[in-house]
This record gives sequence, structure tokens and C-alpha cells, in this order.
Amino acid sequence: MKTLSLLPHSFKRTGWFIFIPSLLLGILSLTRLVSFPEISLPVFYNSGFPLSSEETGIFVSAEIAVFPNLFGILIIIGGLLTGCSRESIEDEYIASLRLKSVFWSLIVTYSIVLLLLVTVFGYFFFSIMIITLFLPLVLYIFRFNYLLLKR
Repeated sequence: MKTLSLLPHSFKRTGWFIFIPSLLLGILSLTRLVSFPEISLPVFYNSGFPLSSEETGIFVSAEIAVFPNLFGILIIIGGLLTGCSRESIEDEYIASLRLKSVFWSLIVTYSIVLLLLVTVFGYFFFSIMIITLFLPLVLYIFRFNYLLLKR
């Protein structure tokens, strides 16, 4: 069986170090328990919000909540480093756990999305969809590591 091309095992510790704090800070910023300042920065494209006086177009300045975006970037980087790093002993059993975890995370994520599409509307729906952007990666990491500890 052909094995996956994975990152070295040493990347896993760095991934956890980035992933857990940024996930917690991202959840805090999304729930608005902690507020972070907005900064005016040049952006590639700003579509603006309806009924906003904000300038729209290409290469304009916009008020950006930098920290929630930074947390999202760090969640992805830390999650990929954690989820795509080799285990100290990488065998076919670990590969099957990876496959089961990915499949499980996709089923759970899209079941949640399906449920939300018929039950939640408005701004709250938008917030939930932001969460589901990260959900497959987060669920995969936690499910895979849970199955590793359980064996």
C-alpha cells in the first residue's frame, strides 16, 4: 500500500503550540467575550456591507478586525501541522485511523451544515458558517488523537 506524504513528526508539537491557543482565542473573539480593535488597512478587494458608508472596490482601505483573521490563519496553519504530521510509529493501523477520522469529520460537519441550512437564518447563520469553515479540520484532529489514545 502506498503511504501518505506527511510532514515530519517534529512538526506536530509546533502545530499543537499554534493550534490550541489560536483556537481558544478564535472562539473568544467569535463569541465577543473579548473584543479586539479594528485597524484600517489597504485590502485587495472590499465589497463593503449593505447600507455602509465604507469605500468599496479594488485596492482600498478598510476597517479590518485583524485579530480574528489572524486567529483563523493560525488555526489553519497549526491544524495542518498537527493533522498532517507523522506519528512516531506510522503504520497501516495509523493510516486507517486517519481515514476513519477524516470520513467521520466530514459526515459530522455536513450533517451540522444540513441541519443549520433548514433551521438558522440571518447574521447568526453567517457566524455559524464561519465556524463550519474550520470544523472539518478541528474535528479530524480531535477525533484522530482520541482514537490514538483509545487504542
